[in-house]
Amino acid sequence: MKIIKQLPTGNKDNMKNLSFELESLIYTNIKESYPENWNRELLTRSIFSDMKKLFHGKKIHTPGSAIKSLWHLYQLKKNSDSIFGDAAIIMQISYHDGQIVHGAAFYDIAEKEPAKNSFSVLNKNRLRKLSSFAHHAQLLLYDYDPIAGMAFPSTADSVIGYHPPIWSNWIPYTHAVTVPANLAFTLGLKTTGLYKVSVPFSYQLCYRYLYGLDLDFNKQQLETAAGVNTARGNPKFLIQISASHGGALLLDNFEVDKSRYSEFE
Repeated sequence: MKIIKQLPTGNKDNMKNLSFELESLIYTNIKESYPENWNRELLTRSIFSDMKKLFHGKKIHTPGSAIKSLWHLYQLKKNSDSIFGDAAIIMQISYHDGQIVHGAAFYDIAEKEPAKNSFSVLNKNRLRKLSSFAHHAQLLLYDYDPIAGMAFPSTADSVIGYHPPIWSNWIPYTHAVTVPANLAFTLGLKTTGLYKVSVPFSYQLCYRYLYGLDLDFNKQQLETAAGVNTARGNPKFLIQISASHGGALLLDNFEVDKSRYSEFE
């Protein structure tokens, strides 16, 4: 089943092609996991492992510039009652003009229930706590069915696919989307009704996070994501991404409490 349309290009490492490859690996992981191993923790670890293989050390060509990135993946060593978010992404971005920012993105993750249109693991109290601390926190939703009807402001050719294949028109769809946690809390939904306020996870990463958008930037948020500050608890998964734009220096000096987190590939 073809998920998205890959546009012809002169350089396979441009953002459009890498978005295509990211969507493809998400689909492959979803297909291999459902229904026998339909578990958000196993799925998250597998998807981010494949994402690192795709992006780590690669020079991504963008219109008029390029982005390089380094990735580190961590998981809590022990299960804990003080979990704060299923995952957190810490971005360290060096812009072409010399400015540097550090930002964090917190995630609550849910997989759609088999043969239903609901995400029973979503918890309103957990969502409220997460979004009140990290105002740009998101939900990451996995679906074994194609997700369409997203809140996409324009049709991104990196996520254009066809479904069903007999249709003559192209429509955007994916199998993993992000939803702002504060908006999900306001809507009060635990169903696929959340898709109307979602965007593809591939879009959120490639066209938002790599540019420093939709992140939280204060010290307490960053230290909580890294496991250094344990007052609220810490995320199960920690993804650290260093990105440099243009000719900027690619930095790799993240904080992480390695007594609490173990690195994986």
